[in-house]
Amino acid sequence: MHLITSSTLAEIAAHSPSGTAHAERYRPNIVIGTLTPGFTENDWFDRDLRIGADLVIRVVARTSRCAIPTLQHGALPRDPEALRVLANHNRVVPMGDSRPEPCAGVYATVVNPGHIGAGDPVSFA
Repeated sequence: MHLITSSTLAEIAAHSPSGTAHAERYRPNIVIGTLTPGFTENDWFDRDLRIGADLVIRVVARTSRCAIPTLQHGALPRDPEALRVLANHNRVVPMGDSRPEPCAGVYATVVNPGHIGAGDPVSFA
């Protein structure tokens, strides 16, 4: 599954000439509301998160980005800055011994399944 935080979206927007960032461009399964500024989820690699009462997930990689976020998505027009901002401001190692790449969000695997809903609390497990 793919997660992205509201802080990451706000950071992308802060560096984008349009001043906006749309989650739809990055296609996350879950958007997590965060208050910490910056690309918060970069620090979640190899950590477990609890979402709601039962779901526990383990962050296994930072999500490297290709050109797909720059393309038109429904009513959203093409936006080359959707990748350019990441290349200039969040070039990190996605996992292991790979080279730094533009990243936004993280991939996670399910440790303990559970149902979740909008507004459920998220914490480190």
